[in-house]
Amino acid sequence: MADRWRWRVGGDLRLRYEYTGHPRYGLDPQDRHGVLMARASAFVDLSWDDTWRAFVQLASSETQGRAAGPSPVDENRLDPSNAFLEWRSATAARTVGWRVGIQELQFGSGRAIDVREGPNVRRSFEAVRGFIAAGAWRLDGFSAAPRQNRQGAWDDRRSPTQRLQGVYATRTGVVSDWDVYALHFRDDAARYAQGTASERRWSLGTRLFGAREAWDWNWEAIAQGGRFGPARIRAWSLATDTGYTWTGSAGQPRAALLVAVATGDRRPEDGRLGTLNPIYPRGNYFGDEATLGPRNFFNLQPALSMRIGPNLRMNAGVDFFWRYSTGDGVYAPNGQLIRTGRDSRARFVATVGSLGTTWAFSPGWSATAVMAYARPGAFLRETGADDPLSFISLGLHHRF
Repeated sequence: MADRWRWRVGGDLRLRYEYTGHPRYGLDPQDRHGVLMARASAFVDLSWDDTWRAFVQLASSETQGRAAGPSPVDENRLDPSNAFLEWRSATAARTVGWRVGIQELQFGSGRAIDVREGPNVRRSFEAVRGFIAAGAWRLDGFSAAPRQNRQGAWDDRRSPTQRLQGVYATRTGVVSDWDVYALHFRDDAARYAQGTASERRWSLGTRLFGAREAWDWNWEAIAQGGRFGPARIRAWSLATDTGYTWTGSAGQPRAALLVAVATGDRRPEDGRLGTLNPIYPRGNYFGDEATLGPRNFFNLQPALSMRIGPNLRMNAGVDFFWRYSTGDGVYAPNGQLIRTGRDSRARFVATVGSLGTTWAFSPGWSATAVMAYARPGAFLRETGADDPLSFISLGLHHRF
């Protein structure tokens, strides 16, 4: 009987230092000496007979040095990030199962649903999730509510205003893989440039990704509809990441071009909302400086990455960022409106250059360093604070 039980324990530790000159281009208070963040987690994973599984993970995150004080994604003294029960049944033809409880959700490349790894506090949900895998297909269905992060211990709660339901399917192909999904999102207190109201939004999306010889690709499209108060929602986005790797060259350099667009609202008074809602995307969507979010934008980003030593990789990129619609504003990564579109007809928002390295120097250990510089464009210059933004980040991560 005892040999039918299995258990394991583990966890991770992340230390990170950040300094931002002119946070949010001068809108936020200046940190005097930068920000020190620490995040630790530990888990127990218990399974019986490969059928039942109980998984509990506790996480603690703390931040010091932010002039405006810790944000909701900076600090959470102690709370479960996962605490779920899972059942599964496998045969030669298929595997089926379900999972219920507190859990992290991530699908695809994290453009719509992600654990939010960049900030100090990861995202989790209270959810029921079922899945079936057969042949080349896997299908997941879920109903979830995000957990509200609070700074104390044992005080996180399910959001009273937001809900997400959906299905997500993935097909594994010979050359290219394919995702297709449908999501329904509800927010009883959504805020956009045209005001605050109840939001009911559906999203239909598809993603094509894979690699062939030296080429790789990751392309995703989303169409959205629904209601924002009395207004109709009509929004869409397209994101592409196409790369080429010189596998026979020293360092195996990869050159890539990232092109993406997400709609914004044209006129607040026309009875329509055209602003895309990415729902729960990855935290640092465009880069580690995390100043701009994926709503009402068009961006073009050439990038280069390569190995420069044993277990040491470098990446560099330049991001050119415009507004899609001059009638809408600019949003933060968390969806907060940071500049309305009322005071400027300019489209160009900013140019952001970045350089980063990742060093896996020992099993379970890695270190990162990132530098970025953002130069405001005409829109930021015409709408208030327009200081150039500089950013540096140093990180140490251990997983055991």
